[in-house]
Amino acid sequence: MTSRTAAAIVTLGLLLAATAGLDGGAKLTLKVTPNVSSAPSTVLVRATVPKDAANRALDIGADSGSFYRSSEIQLDGDRAPLVTEVQLKNLPSGEYTVVAVLRDQMGHETAVRQTMLILSRLGEP
Repeated sequence: MTSRTAAAIVTLGLLLAATAGLDGGAKLTLKVTPNVSSAPSTVLVRATVPKDAANRALDIGADSGSFYRSSEIQLDGDRAPLVTEVQLKNLPSGEYTVVAVLRDQMGHETAVRQTMLILSRLGEP
């Protein structure tokens, strides 16, 4: 097996784990808008969470290695909204990994990730 094939298998495995079905195949999804912007940037993160009585919390975080911001949203099971939106304001430049982690009443977690890029303005370090 080549290293490229192994990397593809690992990536596929991580992708499948990150989008594991919840309660009959529904999936936690994540959308970050915009994917590329200029610093300082306000980013809208939209997480779609399946209706499930076991849902308890949703953590949304953005990490560039040198800057981190997160929010924890308590969920009221199957009465929680289908879509949760979080605005991340004044993010400095960097390549960010945005992660949404859904926790159920048993402590099980499902996570999805997306990357985004915030560019420095011309003439700024």
